[in-house]
Amino acid sequence: MSNTITLDEARTILNTCTRSELRDHAFRDREVYWERGGEEVGFGYFGGGANSVGVDWEGRHGSFSGAEARALSTCGSRGAIERNDETGPDRYSDGACMPGLTLEGVKKELCG
Repeated sequence: MSNTITLDEARTILNTCTRSELRDHAFRDREVYWERGGEEVGFGYFGGGANSVGVDWEGRHGSFSGAEARALSTCGSRGAIERNDETGPDRYSDGACMPGLTLEGVKKELCG
């Protein structure tokens, strides 16, 4: 048996997990965590054109990006979905930054 997890195996594994998300409504990106029995099984990042998922299970690992990662993004039962921003719109959607949001604007808001 290979130490590499295939896309189909990753889907099967992640579907047995609880999926939690940490969303940034302003930058419109999210971190996704899959957990089973108190142990993190997978981690994903979706935003800014980057999509990636890593899965670790029973000494095996799989890494997925692009369309494969997006296909895994909804696997598992829905857990906590939280925000990590205060300035973005109320409704979350994947994609480009909120209009008018710039790195300099964020620095000014944080640093005064």
